[in-house]
Amino acid sequence: MDPASNQPLNSHDASPPHKPRRPLETFKKVGIPIIAALLSLAAIVIVAILIKVILDKYYFICSHPLTFVPRDQVCDGHPDCALGEDEEQCVQNFSERPAMSVRLSKDRSTLQVLDQSTGTWVSACFDNFTEALAKTACGQMGYRSQPTFKAVTIGPDQDLDVAEVTGNSQELQVQNTSRSCLSGLLVSLHCLACGSGQKMPRVVGGETASVETWPWQVSIQYNKQHICGGSILDPHWILTAAHCFRKHLDVSNWKVRAGSDKLSDFPSLPVAKIFVTEHNTSYPKEKDIALIKLQSPLTFSGTIRPICLPFPDEELTPATPLWVIGWGFTEQNEGKMSDILLQATVQLIDSMRCNAEDAYQGEVTEEMLCAGIPDGGVDTCQGDSGGPLMYHSDQWQVVGIVSWGYGCGGPSTPGVYTKVTAYLNWIYSVRQSEM
Repeated sequence: MDPASNQPLNSHDASPPHKPRRPLETFKKVGIPIIAALLSLAAIVIVAILIKVILDKYYFICSHPLTFVPRDQVCDGHPDCALGEDEEQCVQNFSERPAMSVRLSKDRSTLQVLDQSTGTWVSACFDNFTEALAKTACGQMGYRSQPTFKAVTIGPDQDLDVAEVTGNSQELQVQNTSRSCLSGLLVSLHCLACGSGQKMPRVVGGETASVETWPWQVSIQYNKQHICGGSILDPHWILTAAHCFRKHLDVSNWKVRAGSDKLSDFPSLPVAKIFVTEHNTSYPKEKDIALIKLQSPLTFSGTIRPICLPFPDEELTPATPLWVIGWGFTEQNEGKMSDILLQATVQLIDSMRCNAEDAYQGEVTEEMLCAGIPDGGVDTCQGDSGGPLMYHSDQWQVVGIVSWGYGCGGPSTPGVYTKVTAYLNWIYSVRQSEM
């Protein structure tokens, strides 16, 4: 053994014992830099989000190459992006198409098919009618849902042309036209369960409304601001007015809110497409109808349900009671938008009275309806546009769309509405084109 190994250790060779590091020192050396880095990262993210929000509000961003196009140049008919993206997601004009050859009569929802050889409507005989034919008929009218049908007896006072129908997956056709069926039964067809709320309206005139009463009412918003009302027709489609979109043609900033009677507390739904009729610049009040297609279908519930379209041969007489709903201004040019859905009852006004010298002087066409109360005071107003004018028979039907008027609630200038029966063919054609 080396004797040196028994010598005591020199103080220079021994390592001094480590002192435990205090928590405050650890926090200063490690925690503060980490927190500072996280705060810096959060600040960068917040600034980036704010920049994106500002850019999205005022500019459209082209992808290749990266270019910023002012919002007022988007959907102006002139591509500013190299790939034309700024003109792709825009409100689309959809022209009138040839008349549909299938309809549902208001008499027990009887299925009727146009006989091309005679130009007359014939009722479908229940003999040999199948589920496939029911799907074809509903598909021609733009319905995707599972149809239901049943047999109904031909009434003794019904003077109808009755025929068996055939068809493929696209169209029904008349076969063997006759005055009767062997079974004596017609087809009653229902393409979609619609027009039923959980509550009936109980109040009259400008009172707060319940979403359970009007589960088809939606708010149509641009940049989170309410612009117009609208009506749910089926899980994919919303009916509203064309003039709602005249100022903002870019689809991406439009959203739909469904399922609440308040504007401020329910989520927005993204829009896939918006269709309007061809705009008549010489008379912009005409053809005031639009359809919104949602990106994802609605899930129906007690607060989200569709309203029925009217039957093509539905004729309402003057003084028929009707209902209107909306979040619009309660007084002309005064106050603010109502955050709570309001409802009111009105009545149909004769078109001759509506076109009188002290009223609209001929501006109300056959494709429009007038509704109000004789003494004035109850009417739709700014912000109610696009919402439904509703009639209740067996179910609630949207017979009109809030369109225009002079003032709000005047006795001689009631609200003017787009007449929905005049545009049923257009509605069916748009929906069928997207199936």
